[in-house]
Order: sequence, then structure tokens, then C-alpha cells
Amino acid sequence: MYSQLERYVVQELRDQNMPQGEVRELTGISERSISRIETEEPIKEIDKESFRKSHNMGRPSRVTEYEDQIRQCLEEPRHKEDGPIKSQEILACLRQQGYTGGKTAVYELVRRLRPKTKGRPIVRFEGLPGEFSQHDFGQRWVTFSDGTRKLIRFFASRLKYSRYVDIEIVENEQQETVVRSLLSAFEHFGGVPMIGVFDNMSTAVKSREIREDGSVKVYWTERFGQLTVDCGLVPLACWPYRPQEKGSVENLVGFVKGNFFCGRTFKDVDDIKGQLQEWMAHVNDERPCDATGEIPAERLKREPLQPLHHQAQSYAFKVSVVVRPTARVHYRGIEYSVPAETLGQTVTLHLQQRQVAIYLDDRLLAEHPRFPENGKSSVLPEHAEELFQIKRGKPYAQRQLLLDLAPIVESYLTELVHRRPLAWEEDVDATYQLYQRIGRSDLLAAIELAIELHCFGSEYLLEIVEHAGATPLALSQALGAQS
Repeated sequence: MYSQLERYVVQELRDQNMPQGEVRELTGISERSISRIETEEPIKEIDKESFRKSHNMGRPSRVTEYEDQIRQCLEEPRHKEDGPIKSQEILACLRQQGYTGGKTAVYELVRRLRPKTKGRPIVRFEGLPGEFSQHDFGQRWVTFSDGTRKLIRFFASRLKYSRYVDIEIVENEQQETVVRSLLSAFEHFGGVPMIGVFDNMSTAVKSREIREDGSVKVYWTERFGQLTVDCGLVPLACWPYRPQEKGSVENLVGFVKGNFFCGRTFKDVDDIKGQLQEWMAHVNDERPCDATGEIPAERLKREPLQPLHHQAQSYAFKVSVVVRPTARVHYRGIEYSVPAETLGQTVTLHLQQRQVAIYLDDRLLAEHPRFPENGKSSVLPEHAEELFQIKRGKPYAQRQLLLDLAPIVESYLTELVHRRPLAWEEDVDATYQLYQRIGRSDLLAAIELAIELHCFGSEYLLEIVEHAGATPLALSQALGAQS
């Protein structure tokens, strides 16, 4: 059966004396059908249901015989937790009663017979100064100018009253990222609003409970809850009066995607960050907001924000771990040394953005760089000395500490041990002492050059360090015959 619109097109074209053959070419409708449509009443209104009934089109559906049973199913009382009866449940009941027709007809009849629920209007409101902020993660695939593609993640924040925004490019959506991005936004705002509105991010919301009165109770994760207490922020999982929608939060992410990412080209991630700073300066300090007609920075001056007592870089993200038999603690692939006396005990990592402090109760055990240069471990000299107390184990402990510096050390030590199987321990001890004196970068540079010159031994490393800056040829002459 052709639709009303298709029939209308045929009638209009034929009224304009277009030959049936040309109408057939334009519409794909056979000439026999065109002749029949010409004799029908002119189409004046597009109303599919009334049109079908008035023309008695289509075969009577078998499901009409079961209309009373469907009404009965829809009227049966159900427990609140079961929700309204689903169309597939009604179809299953009709099958048991002998219905052999298609499911589409059943679903359509159920849709027409189901009692219509009364919609509730959305209450729109404007936030008062210092009242609301909104926060959410977003992501966007970006094609760089060299043709490579990368998924860019960002954390978006905005004050509802002033529309002042802060966008942070992030690597992931983990809890610590939420914490530091949120604190960074508050630093950018100049303070903390009364209420923060968050999307259903798993790093903030642990679970939800629907109560008997239909209200929703949100259970926040402990770490996120601690942050809100530390900042004096009241968290909400959605806007007031709009519990069924994520509305403005998603609009914030869409605003960033549509107004920043669209129409721009980027060289790399650093270029994205640079252009993002320029864009934020424009939308915050120069351009009047469409919603308020004012520049956000001017309205921000009227926001009575609470003082911020924590900074994104220094805020301590606390994690409890157990000290391993190696006198180290592990966190996300990185090892940090602690005193040997704490083996097997539970300690607390105070993770700042660039540093980690380790506590046993209130006692400070150690402080390490959050991300060591070698990307694997940070061992303090006093903790390393504890590993050397057993005389026989000292060479192996020193060797392992050197191996942890960088992959290139493995190639160097492998050659050294095979060349000097009975004397490598003294070489390792001298190399470790050299490392303590000149540091990781200079030692690795000396090892790289020693490998290039095929000179394996602590005496060669000492000579290379003493002749730092010399050409490889001059060094080769200074070292004498190759090892």
C-alpha cells in the first residue's frame, strides 16, 4: 500500500498533465497503480490511521480478536518493582491463547490501548550566584594534521550563574583524575560553589537506591565523598526537579564539542591544550554569553564562592597498601621503598600530583617523586643500605637497583658478567657508587657510550665520566685497547 504522501505526489503530477510514464519514472509506482490512485479522493490531510480505515485498506488483523484480552492484561494490578507490563509479555499471553499472527500488530495495538501517562512539565530555573556548578567527562576523536587519530578525553566544569567554564584535557576518567580536575576547576573559578552537579560517573557515584516514594538516594564513593567534605561542596547527581534527565550537564559537554573542537585543526595534544586556553579566555573574558547576555568573567565577580583550602597539585589522595617482602610498596606499576622494619604492615600513601609521602599511622616513613625517572621504582639511599646488610646479597641488590634504572643497563651488565664471571661484583659495586655520585642521567649516558665503544668495566665508566664532552675517537684513544 502506498502512503498518503506518495498518493498525493501522484495526484499532483497527474493534475499537471504529466504523462503516466514520466510519473512512473519519478515515483517508481506502476502505471496501473497510478491509474487507480487518480480515481481516489484528493489527498487533503496526512493522517495514516484515518486514511487506512476510510479506504478499508489492508486485511483485517488477527489481533483485533484479542483486543479484550489485551485490555485485561493492561488493567491487571502489578507490583511497583515489576513496572508496567511489557508488550512482549502480552504477546506471550496471546500465544498461549492461540494467537498465531505477527508480533508487530500486537505491539501496535498495545501501544494504542495502553493508558497514557500524564507528563510533568520541566521546571526551568537559573542558579543564584555561588549556588551551582556542573561537571562531567567528555570525549572526542580528533584527526591531527598529519592524519593520525586520537581519542581526546576532557573534564568540563561550569558555574551555572556566571557560565564561567574550565576544561581540563585528561588521560583517563579515574577517581584521582576527577579529584584533581575538580580542584583545578575551583582554582580557576577562584573558589568553591555551594553545590556541585555531577553526571552518573562511576568514579563518583557508587550506586543508587529508588525509594518507595519514587525519590532516588545516591551513594557516593568514599574518596569522592572525602573530597567534597574537604572542599565544603554539596554533591548532587542531577539537577533539582529534573531527576529523569542529565540535561544541562550533557549540554556542557556538547558545548565544548560543538564550540571548541568543531572547525579546528590540531598538530598534536599540546596544540589542543594551547588552543583550548585561548578558547577559554575568549568565552570567559571576551564574549557575552548567549544565555545571560553578559561576559561570564563579569558575572563571576558577583559569585560569593567559598575559599578553596586545597590545591590540585598538593591535595593528598590516600591509598592503603601492604609493605612487600622486598621492603617496597606498589601502586599502579610503580614501587616505592620503605624501611625494612615495616615489612608486612599496612601503610598509607599520600599521593600528591608530583610527590608521594608514605605514612605508618602518623609517622612519616618516606617521601618519593610520584613518577620516578626510570618509570618503575624509587629507592631512597638509606633504604638501599638496608638491603646491603647481608654481605652475600649486596652485589645482587646493587645489580637489581642498577637494572631498574633503564633497559639499556641490562645489555651492559649482561656483557660485563659474561666477560668477568668471577669479578663482576666489584665492578657492580664501583658502578653503583658512581651512580650515587653522578646520578641516573649521567650514568646512563656513560653506559650508552661504553656499549658503543665495546668497553665493559667500571674503570671504563670512570674514564668516560672524567672525559665528559670528549669525542668518541678521543675517548677511544684515552681508554686504550677495546675490552
